[in-house]
Amino acid sequence: MIDPLLIYLAILIFGINVIPAFMPPTWVVLAFFYATFRLPLFPTVVTGAVAATSGRIVLAYIARYHFRPLLPKETRENYNIIGKFFHTHHHITLPLLLLYAFFPLPSNQVYIIAGLANADIKIIAISFLFGRLISYTFWVTTAHHFSRRLSDLFGSYLTGGAIIGELVGFAVIFALGFVNWRKVFRRFFSEKIF
Repeated sequence: MIDPLLIYLAILIFGINVIPAFMPPTWVVLAFFYATFRLPLFPTVVTGAVAATSGRIVLAYIARYHFRPLLPKETRENYNIIGKFFHTHHHITLPLLLLYAFFPLPSNQVYIIAGLANADIKIIAISFLFGRLISYTFWVTTAHHFSRRLSDLFGSYLTGGAIIGELVGFAVIFALGFVNWRKVFRRFFSEKIF
């Protein structure tokens, strides 16, 4: 029998990861549930990693099918170049994605860019899933400072610094669309990649 708290946790984590901004990190919510409700570590981490990855996949598809069509053609082409680079340079992108996934950094910008760039979401999702399984285990078991209420976790991420950080992240996503990535990649890679 599956613990109803794990089902609630999965729904909550999925929702947090579909919403592109102003949400607490998944590992903080997992640590809260682990400590407060004394959930077993392995099911908590697996539930969190799978739900978070699923939510981010949905976020990437929202970016691809709802935001991308609103962009000018030249901007879409610039994002396409990023997607082609990810697709043709797995030896670079896979280790970088896996390394990024080990740290407790937000992944919303990565998935939004992947969606806008028509990148292969499967590769990104698999890298993040494996990385998050390991990083969530570490962060959940080592986190010692929690709020006593779940609502406080959400409210603490609506501070001035968090809002500025989110806005800077979206500005970076927006700015990437104006870079001529074809020229950049041709300049820094000897082979003709596109």
